[in-house]
Amino acid sequence: MKIRTAALAVIFLALLSACSGPAVIPADLAVTLPPDQNFIVRATLPPTPDAGSLTPAPQDSPTPAASSTSTLTATPIPAPTHKLPYPAAPGTPVIDLGFQPIVVEQTAHLKPVFSLQTTPGRRHSAISADGQKLFMSTTNGTFLFNRQGEILAHWPDIFTADIVCSSCISANQDGSRLAVITRSAGFWEAQIYDIQGESATLKLTLPVEPAFQDIPNEAGIAISPDGSFLALRAGKGALRVLDLKTNLQVLNFVRPVNSIGFTPDGNNFVIHSGSQLLFYSVKTWNSSTNLLLPNENTPYAFSPDGRLVAIAMPILLRVYSIEGIKVFSEINIPPSNATNRTWQINFVDNNTLAGYAVRWDTYHTSAIVDSGQWDIKAKKVLNFNTTNSSTPDGLASLWGSSLSLPVTTNILAADTLTYNGFHFISDGILLINSLHTTCWVKLFTADNTCFSDPEHALFSSNANTFKEINTNTSTSLTDFQSNKTAIQVGPYRVAAVNRSGDFALINTGQGTDLYRKAIKLPQESVKGLLQDFAENKNLFVLITAETATNFRITVIDKTTGNATFQLKQKFLYSPVLMTSDGMIYYTQYNLTDNQTALFSLDPKTHDTSQIASLVIPAEPSALALSSTGLFAVGQKDGAVLIMTRDGGQSASFQAGTSAVQALDFSPDGRFLAVASSEGVRVFGVLPASK
Repeated sequence: MKIRTAALAVIFLALLSACSGPAVIPADLAVTLPPDQNFIVRATLPPTPDAGSLTPAPQDSPTPAASSTSTLTATPIPAPTHKLPYPAAPGTPVIDLGFQPIVVEQTAHLKPVFSLQTTPGRRHSAISADGQKLFMSTTNGTFLFNRQGEILAHWPDIFTADIVCSSCISANQDGSRLAVITRSAGFWEAQIYDIQGESATLKLTLPVEPAFQDIPNEAGIAISPDGSFLALRAGKGALRVLDLKTNLQVLNFVRPVNSIGFTPDGNNFVIHSGSQLLFYSVKTWNSSTNLLLPNENTPYAFSPDGRLVAIAMPILLRVYSIEGIKVFSEINIPPSNATNRTWQINFVDNNTLAGYAVRWDTYHTSAIVDSGQWDIKAKKVLNFNTTNSSTPDGLASLWGSSLSLPVTTNILAADTLTYNGFHFISDGILLINSLHTTCWVKLFTADNTCFSDPEHALFSSNANTFKEINTNTSTSLTDFQSNKTAIQVGPYRVAAVNRSGDFALINTGQGTDLYRKAIKLPQESVKGLLQDFAENKNLFVLITAETATNFRITVIDKTTGNATFQLKQKFLYSPVLMTSDGMIYYTQYNLTDNQTALFSLDPKTHDTSQIASLVIPAEPSALALSSTGLFAVGQKDGAVLIMTRDGGQSASFQAGTSAVQALDFSPDGRFLAVASSEGVRVFGVLPASK
């Protein structure tokens, strides 16, 4: 069988080579900033071809016989580079070209061989300074809209980081240049793209050192309308503004920052810091004027000509002239008791201000929505409407047209995606159990077997799917197809089901109970809320959280259902894994050196041993161990660390830009599957990448 597979791979590569030609790959231009700078500007002109492209040696054309009139010289025949058919999508088989087991040295060459994306969920947006183009980053890349709400372009490989962020994406005057700040190989990175029609060409990358904190507004980027200046910041690092023409720094700001941007006319750079708006003239950069806001969450907007700034309070709009920071106009907005109203505002033109406000009910299920437009000079209401909505959309309202993202027909839900199960059943079969769907995906044949129930949470074993049915008095875990009850408990929630489907872990609100199929009483009760669990043929291991800092590791014998060992620890992270011989691995925050320690626990001797001290820029969120002896450590910034079992070698790659929720190696160690809110990707080392 292996000989046949290898032969097919050789034939496939030969066919690709026949239609491929040489590719010219220009070297990157590296420009180092002055000694007081912490980063390097890397110019890429043009971008390097995809690592998945085949570039066989040039094929010479035959030289004709000698002639008395002319002599022909053999020259290479130009031909387009043929791109490998990856990543495969659902319904398309993964062609096995002889993938080798993953090794640390090839981490940088890991590429998606299979991709299952979510229905796009919004992240961040930016409007070009001329107000004509809107860029929206999503879980499926970045989309470009016009004023009519039409999608002009989609770039699936341009992402922003999955954090609450007021300024993670920025565009210049006419939308011909786009800047984003994102995560790359476990580090912050600013990226600048040139936009021409539907194409986006990466021009600059700027690495930014600070670690990932997973907090609102921890990163920001802004490009000036004329494209001359770039401002960027991340983590606890300072805000820096660069002159892109000279590669020199023109501003260094070390105080906390909420958001950053340039006024539409490009004359001022604006820093929102706490309750202040600071205006720096781009001509001098020496000093700033200051506008004090009512509070740090007060929304603001600039007029198209850059001369005015408006702020919105619950029942009052106030407009200032930027020069001298003087009050230009004030408009009262009824009713006067709407003190919980939160506005979004935007200038329609230099004299017209639009607003959109939401007042949620107690349960945050329905909202009163106010929208209006005002003539700020005449202090006149042009229109004002109040409606009810369960899905208010301020961005579409202020843009003036609906903004609809394409709906993908796949097994994954929207941007609230979570997973109740995710692992390889065999080398080619991946089980994906999202909240309301279970799917067995056969990678090499493209066959899918799926079950969905939008009304109930689903939990899957290797072979069966169960649905959770809740009432006021009880919770039942029933077989999806037969509707037979497997486990019934009190009015609690199911936390997890094991691979065989014989056990379920129940969240009681105070602790975690282990139930066996068809048995009414719990086999074991453990203090704390379940963080993660792992198993082998004979044992379970659970990590539960008793408080924010106190955790418990519990080992349970499957035969007796009794706990055989417990260990209390502080500052544990959630993931845990167990090997077939019972060895347990977990991670812990080390206060001494501010790093993450990887530990092993022998359930027989109860001995713990530190394997490695990991220097990773984000909190670990998932663990996996391959049959070839490699750890994979998924992190909350979407990066994955690949490390040898003894901790001697390691390397990172960016699997996504949202938290890794689950990951697993295929049994043969050739593929690594990663699950996040962006969807599912299966990574391997493409033969052409070696």
